Amino acid sequence: MIKSLHIILLFLIIGCSKVENLDSTDINNLEISLGIDASETPFEGDYLFFKDINYGKKERNQLDILLPQVNQILGAVIFFHGGAFLFGTKDDLYEGELKEIIASILEQNIAVINAEYTFINDPQSEGVITSLEDGRSVINFITDRLMLLNIPRNKLILAGVSAGAGIAQWNGFREISNRQVQGIFASIAQSSYDLYQWEQLFPDFSVDELRLTSTDLEDLFLKFYNGTPTKEKSELLDYRSQIDSNDPPFYVFNPVYEDVVLETDNSIDFNVLFHSYKHADFLRKKAVEVGLEYSGAYQESPLEFIQRVLKKN
Repeated sequence: MIKSLHIILLFLIIGCSKVENLDSTDINNLEISLGIDASETPFEGDYLFFKDINYGKKERNQLDILLPQVNQILGAVIFFHGGAFLFGTKDDLYEGELKEIIASILEQNIAVINAEYTFINDPQSEGVITSLEDGRSVINFITDRLMLLNIPRNKLILAGVSAGAGIAQWNGFREISNRQVQGIFASIAQSSYDLYQWEQLFPDFSVDELRLTSTDLEDLFLKFYNGTPTKEKSELLDYRSQIDSNDPPFYVFNPVYEDVVLETDNSIDFNVLFHSYKHADFLRKKAVEVGLEYSGAYQESPLEFIQRVLKKN
């Protein structure tokens, strides 16, 4: 996952002059309001770091806030980590190339919110819908505190990798959760969480047939849907079908160019199944159909996209 991001997200760091820093009174007021003291930041520079803030009641309902110490913040990126809804952590952002990426965003006076969410194998989970709704809780938590955090209204970017990209897209393409969202950034993304839609992308992928021969797929399927999906649940999870021209513009890039799901031994290549370029193409096709703006690596870098959409009125 980190290697894939490294390929597409190493971009030029453009210098940005700082304005007057926050004083000790401002910082103290933030600590009191958030109910947590600022921690030592994992990044060099004038940033406030608030770690492990509870945004809900479930075990993994925690987020970090990385806040440039300036009086004019351009906006905020709400980031969801990857891991197939089974593993991963927000601490991934503070290591290796991911750390360089987040540092580059912060240097442009853009805040970063880094959130964890319930996994589909957690006792509190009712399937992937719980993970997706945790994303909406994160958005609501931050939206309610925009003034406190000095983040302008309507200047949020939803971002994520793999499973995290799905959380960003599901919430970004839904009117109930995208009112403050200016853009969506999705890397190695899926195109829908109605898995039967994926049969249109891969001619060798049949959900029900492969569930009979692959214990891994069967286990994942049952955890993902918390049992057998109903028509209503499938429609709710099919965020591609909800895309319309009023949604925020999105940036999508999938670097996996293989399109054959079944290996020669008939095992499933889950990296292709989850991350193929065909998912990105399927999303772009829908955007063309409804007249929604989209972007990708051939148009601009992720940082350029984030800066551009945040600067819109």
